[in-house]
Amino acid sequence: MLPLRMLGIGLLMLSLCDADTACPEKLSLDPPEIIEEYGTEVFVNCTSTVEHDGMYWIVRNKSFHIELEENFISQSVLLSDWDVTAECKIMLNESHECSKELEMTIYKNPEVIHSIKRVRPTPKETQYDLDCDTINVAPVQNLTVKWYKNDELLDTNFFKDKTKTPVNVSSPLLITVNRGEEVQMRCEAQLNFVTHGLQLPVISQTFNLSAQYPPELNPEEETESIFVLQDDDITLNCPAEGNPPPVFRWTYDGMTMAESSNTLKVTHINASATYTCTASNYLGNTTKQIHIHVKQGEAAPATLPPAEPATPEAEDCPLMVTPSEIVVRFGDPASVNCSTSATNAVGMGWESPVGGTGFEHPPVVTWMVEKLEDWTAAPLCYITLDTTTGAEQCDKSPTVTLYKTPDTVSVSAVHPGPMVEGTNFYLKCDISNVAPVQKLKVKWYRDNETVSGEMFLDTNKTPQNVFSTHIITPERDYDGSQYRCEAELHLGPNGPDFIPTETSEPYTAIVHYAPQFREGNSVKEMNLGENVILECIAEGNPAPFIHWNLSSAANLKETTVGRQKIITITRATSTNAGVYICVATNEVGTVTRSVTLVMKGSSAWHSMAVIWRLLIAGIILFILIAMVLLHNHLKNHGQYSFVPANTKDGSNVPMTTLSEGGTA
Repeated sequence: MLPLRMLGIGLLMLSLCDADTACPEKLSLDPPEIIEEYGTEVFVNCTSTVEHDGMYWIVRNKSFHIELEENFISQSVLLSDWDVTAECKIMLNESHECSKELEMTIYKNPEVIHSIKRVRPTPKETQYDLDCDTINVAPVQNLTVKWYKNDELLDTNFFKDKTKTPVNVSSPLLITVNRGEEVQMRCEAQLNFVTHGLQLPVISQTFNLSAQYPPELNPEEETESIFVLQDDDITLNCPAEGNPPPVFRWTYDGMTMAESSNTLKVTHINASATYTCTASNYLGNTTKQIHIHVKQGEAAPATLPPAEPATPEAEDCPLMVTPSEIVVRFGDPASVNCSTSATNAVGMGWESPVGGTGFEHPPVVTWMVEKLEDWTAAPLCYITLDTTTGAEQCDKSPTVTLYKTPDTVSVSAVHPGPMVEGTNFYLKCDISNVAPVQKLKVKWYRDNETVSGEMFLDTNKTPQNVFSTHIITPERDYDGSQYRCEAELHLGPNGPDFIPTETSEPYTAIVHYAPQFREGNSVKEMNLGENVILECIAEGNPAPFIHWNLSSAANLKETTVGRQKIITITRATSTNAGVYICVATNEVGTVTRSVTLVMKGSSAWHSMAVIWRLLIAGIILFILIAMVLLHNHLKNHGQYSFVPANTKDGSNVPMTTLSEGGTA
């Protein structure tokens, strides 16, 4: 009996290292396996096929009500964490129970975005490095990502990672697009559970690609000469092509013109000039120069009225106007003297809609206006001379520039909405009721830095409403910058001592940009029982939504402090080791950062634990074998002890040897 008792003790010791015994023949689950999306709730039935002393569910290590009389129990399971477990248990007797665990696969459909990491254009083709980023997907081992070009399958990606929690993965592709070719690219992501008869919907993104190249002009069109008559109008053309489509800029005398298309209309040309067109995109630029030559002394068009009778040449007219040019603010007084030294002057005077004089005696006559408000004012001083051939008349006129500063100068966005980093944004400067526009110069400022300037060709003398457009390619550093425009009237040396200037109210830039982490990926070591803090800080505009992808644990807590997402692990255990992924998302983009948490000496400790377990099991096995061998030996070669038997008379029966007493 002793060996059997020892054997029982040994078996009991071994059973201490063993888990609860499964009992598939005694319990059945309906459904036996579930594949459901994270956050949903499922219901499972457990049925016993044998009599029992009680059956119950354990979900997330929490025991539920024990049913003593029923052979059927139901349980709801909320799939709100990635490590949720559920098992049905049955008590077979007072000392033994068994269980059956529900097989669960929790999934999360991904988000899909595409990005172009690098573009390598050549004269004949363009290579694109593409990424199909699959965001926040689980389980990734069931994910398939496919690339299509014009609906033709190019590549398929599978993933071997056994991680249960959501991860971000990337599927790169190198594609070459030839010059003149346009292709439609599509990446698709799908979770497949084919062995279970389940395929989730495809999540895809489609975009177009074409070969990129800098703006180009026909070499024969890089310079051009045009001959026109004075006061003619002409439209200049800059036929440059590129991909991305080029942005056009026209300059004249070092100043940028208002027109930003590939054509420019020039009106009332009165002098020869050179205009330069620059077409540019991020790959480069090209320029075209157009030389305009004004033909002097050409016959006037037949549609013009007959010329007035010839008068003495201006240089022979004995008149002097002082000053010869005046610049007057609208509504201010103005005056010009006209004098002569001619001795044969009969009389002189001023002809003008305002401030005109009658025929007066020489030698001086003055044109004077208290409030000059006539935009067409062109006063003319004339003189009548007594010559041998009779009376002759000649005249001279001063140059009068009447100006008016703008009523308002304001900056606004052409399209509503914030600026987005890397995407062109257009600001508009509206200048109302200004004259003369031809003297107007608009300057754009970012904070206190001049960023562009523009002039206008309009020769109209009356007040006009005009606008200037400024193109911004925002950077995140521009957030909070103030843009303003200034309208200056450059009226020449006869104008005011200070250039008349009106400035807009500032426009404050709000730049949206994708999140960016302060730190990169890292590995962090921890000691057993140590308190660990993991921080995730990302900057972006709008402020990013930050969350951790992780496996929940009883000693793990996630908190938000300002823009930080903090994980606190209390008294860390080996189960807390693993990869923690922080995801920062806003409307511009999504970025991820991982922290790998490693237990110090965990591999050595684990090895020692395994060695000790094997050593204990070996000792127990050795003892059991030794006990069995000892028992068998004693049975086969047993020892006997003899006790003398008493006779009826009380004497002992004498023992004799075989030789003396015969057989025993």
